[in-house]
Order: sequence, then C-alpha cells, then structure tokens
Amino acid sequence: MTSKRSALLPVLPVLLCLVAGPSFPQSQPTRYEVEVIVFRTGGELEAGAPASTESGATLQGTSTPVKRLTDTASRLRAAGGYRVLAHSAWTQAPAAWNSRRGVSATQVGLENAGLHGTVILERGQYLHLGFDLRYREGDREVVLDEVRRVKVNERNYFDNASIGVIAIVTPVP
Repeated sequence: MTSKRSALLPVLPVLLCLVAGPSFPQSQPTRYEVEVIVFRTGGELEAGAPASTESGATLQGTSTPVKRLTDTASRLRAAGGYRVLAHSAWTQAPAAWNSRRGVSATQVGLENAGLHGTVILERGQYLHLGFDLRYREGDREVVLDEVRRVKVNERNYFDNASIGVIAIVTPVP
C-alpha cells in the first residue's frame, strides 16, 4: 500500500495543476474594435433629416478597423421601416468600470448623422458597452442612454422607441 502511495507523490503536483488550472490571472485585451450601426425605426424621416454616414475612426494611433456589420446595414436599408443613420468602426482601450468615460460621437464619426453624445466602453470583471446618444428630429430630441454587459464577437442590440444600435466588440490582438 505504501509503495502505491509513494508512486503517486511525484505525479500529485502535476495532477493538481491540471485540475485546478493556472494560478496566474488571465490577461485581458487592452484594445477593442467597436463597430456600430445606428438606425431609426418606424415612419419616414422629416425633410432635411441627415443622410446616412459611414466612417471608420482611429483613436490613439491604430489602423482603421474592418467592418463586420456591412451586410447587416445593407439588410436594414433594404427593409421597410428602418433608416440607417450611421455605420462606423473604431478601436479603443476600455475605461475603468463605472467611470462612465467615453469617446464623443464626433471622434467616432457619428456626428454627421445628427447624433451627439458619447459611446462608453468599460472593463471591470466583464466588458460593458453603452451609449448616451441624442438625435434631433425636427423639434423632438430622442435619447438613447444605456450601458450594459456585452459579449465579444457577438451582435449586441440597444434601442428605445425611435432609434436602435447594433454593435459588435472584438478584441484586438
């Protein structure tokens, strides 16, 4: 019996490491590519409403991101009842969780569509994306103000009664 136990002693630390996993923290990406489509829902836009804009913005000296939602934007344009206001992509580092620091709509190419406000990307234990956007239509202002946890590499949907956002967040290697 003691010979079996002594035979397992050299293997025991290796088995514990395999079962318990690594003891060092997993590193998080430091930058993310964010792509958004902002669209208006329902009804026709008033005359003189801003046209759709497409842009790729670069924050903090990175290359222009790849657009993964181009087909989605095309389908929204083809569908009745939706108007794409903006389609933009950029890279950025997330702010600290609950700081509510974001990048302005101007920095990420959304201002030409009549959108004002900020886009918030934060990382705590999880990654959060949010929007504090205002869209003026005639004498009415529409507000989208929402921050929530998002999954990377998946479409995430934000909306209110008049505007919606489809966003995808991708880690930059």
